[in-house]
Amino acid sequence: MSLQNRLQDLLKEGQALTDFEYDEAERNNWPLEGARIKEEARFSDVYIERVDKETEDMIQSEGTSFLNTPLTYVKQHQKEFIYIESKWFDVVRVDGLAIEWDEVFQTYTVLFGFKRPKKDTGILKDMLAPFNGAQLQFNGQDGLFDVNLQLLELEDIHEEMPFIEVISAVYRFLFRLIMQLEINESNNGSTT
Repeated sequence: MSLQNRLQDLLKEGQALTDFEYDEAERNNWPLEGARIKEEARFSDVYIERVDKETEDMIQSEGTSFLNTPLTYVKQHQKEFIYIESKWFDVVRVDGLAIEWDEVFQTYTVLFGFKRPKKDTGILKDMLAPFNGAQLQFNGQDGLFDVNLQLLELEDIHEEMPFIEVISAVYRFLFRLIMQLEINESNNGSTT
């Protein structure tokens, strides 16, 4: 199902879209109309866990107020990562995000499984090439790509930013990535 259809289905269900989603839809001449929601409010339903990196055991689940914590938290707590799930991640074909401090490369990273077919390997590598340290590997067992990105490489992200803004920026990045993939597919696909 295309991104446009997923957004239309959400609107039919009575969900609200953000200004960003409406703006991107308008740029592509997608006729979407419906309720609007502020981007910060979009992820008020998230599920958050602090997880031990070594054992992958949950340390503690956190409430949405944790989203106001700055990204620097993972640098100060290097033995854990933050795992975040939201139903809205389905729109961008991701189950959840793991955010951590990478001690080896001394950088903030986000890891996620990206639900795209294996045939997208080449184009995804090309699309991620401009981002320093981006890693992409197809996981045949799960049928998705394991993606690892350095957060500070993404537009609008800096380390003093609260998690809610980091999540929104990653969501916008993935939204645009999928949109570009779909545009490429329709341009390379059959003209019926």
